[in-house]
Amino acid sequence: MPGSVAPSDTSIDREKDSPDQDVVLPIKQSWGAFALATIEAVCVFYVGASQAGLIVGSFAVGTLGVAQFIHRDVFRIPILIAAVLGAALNLYLLWNAQRLRNAPAAAWRKRPLTRRERLRIGMVIGLSVLTFAITAWEILLHRRLHHTIM
Repeated sequence: MPGSVAPSDTSIDREKDSPDQDVVLPIKQSWGAFALATIEAVCVFYVGASQAGLIVGSFAVGTLGVAQFIHRDVFRIPILIAAVLGAALNLYLLWNAQRLRNAPAAAWRKRPLTRRERLRIGMVIGLSVLTFAITAWEILLHRRLHHTIM
């Protein structure tokens, strides 16, 4: 009959579908695939790292010309002056705010500073002092390396 199934075919289908059978995995082939995948992962990592190195190197070479252009005294000195003036202004504003807080006329409305305000004040003081230190260090090194006044 054209639509009938042979008895040997149904017994094979039942054996495949039965959950009682244990499936045996080819362990030796699995370890080989795992070893090749590990080697490939290491290879992909090194290829990616070399591409990142090329990108960083290209960026460094590209910015070298810009850095040499900006390092001229016509740009460098006004930037140093602006940094020092900004840091001094920050310190002056903090000093003035503290002076106004401690004034006798403000005693009735004085409230303690919140943790966030204290942290912000400390950060402004620290960054201002760091700006002074970096500016002084830059002037000192520039005098030493390039033999210029500033």
